[in-house]
Amino acid sequence: MTMLSDNWAEALEPGLRGIFTQAMSDYKNFPDYRKMIFNVEGSQRAFEEYLGVGGTGTMDEWDNSTGVSYEDTEKGFNPSFRHKKYSKGKKIERELYDDNMYGEIKSRILSLADSVYFTYQKHAASVFNNAFKANVYGSDGKALCATDHPKLPGSSNTFSNAGTYELTAQNVENVRTKMMEWTDDKGNEILALPDTLIVPTALRKTALIIAETKEEPFQSDYGVNVWSNGSLKVIEWPFLTDPKAWFMAASGRKKRDLLWFDRRKPDFANEKTFDTEVAKYKVVARFSYGWKTPYFVYGCNPS
Repeated sequence: MTMLSDNWAEALEPGLRGIFTQAMSDYKNFPDYRKMIFNVEGSQRAFEEYLGVGGTGTMDEWDNSTGVSYEDTEKGFNPSFRHKKYSKGKKIERELYDDNMYGEIKSRILSLADSVYFTYQKHAASVFNNAFKANVYGSDGKALCATDHPKLPGSSNTFSNAGTYELTAQNVENVRTKMMEWTDDKGNEILALPDTLIVPTALRKTALIIAETKEEPFQSDYGVNVWSNGSLKVIEWPFLTDPKAWFMAASGRKKRDLLWFDRRKPDFANEKTFDTEVAKYKVVARFSYGWKTPYFVYGCNPS
C-alpha cells in the first residue's frame, strides 16, 4: 500500500466499501432465518400501524325487503411497528495505512458485515426467545404465547396459544388439534393450518424423526406416520436460546401476521478525524419487527 496524501481515508473508502458490499453478498450463502420466519417488507414511514378489526359473520340470505345485510365492525387491536436505529463502527488508525497492514484493515471491515448478520438474526429470534415473557407483549397486552389472549379489546372471550408440552409425536398432534379449533370473536374458524415445527438445535433430531420417519415414531406397532408425506416442515433455529421450547406455526398465517420492516437497509460510510488521524467507518440500519396477531403460532415451554 503506497503512502499518498492526507486524503488517505478517502483513498481507502472505495476499496473498503467494496469489501463490505462483497461480505454482505457472501452472507446470502448463510441461512437468513429472518426471511425464513418473517414476512420482510420495506417501509417509507417513521412507523407502520394497522387498524385492527373484529371478525365478520357469514353472509345472510338475501331479503328482498331489506336488501344487503350490513354488519357493524368491532374495533380490534392496533399493532404498531416503530423503527429503531442500530449502528456499529470501526476505527482505522493512520499507522495501519502507512505500514501496509491491509489485512488488519480488511478484517475490521469484514467484522462490520458480521455484525449486521448477527444483529438481524438475534433480533428476529428474540420474538420467540421472549415468547413466554409477560413483560414483552404485543398489541393485546399479552406475550406472544399466552393462555389468555383476548379476542377483542376489553373482551373476556380469550384463546390460548401456549402450553407446557414436551416435543413428542403425540403432542405435535395435540397442538395441531388445538390450533385447528381456534375461532375469532364471531365464532368463525381461524383456519391456522399448522405445517411448520420451529425448534432449537437440541430438538432437531426429535423434530426430524417426528416429521420424516415412515413409521409412527416412538411406537412399537409400526403404524403409518401421517407427517411423513412432507406435510410438516422442520426449521432448526440455532439462535433460539431455550433448548426445550418449541413452536408449531401455520406458514400461511405466519407470513401475514409476523412482520419485519426494513426502513433503512445497512449502509456503509466513512469519516476522517483530522486531529487524531483516525478514520471511522460505520454501518447503520433502521428496522422494526413483531406480530399483528398471535394466531400464527402455538408455543410450548416445558419445565
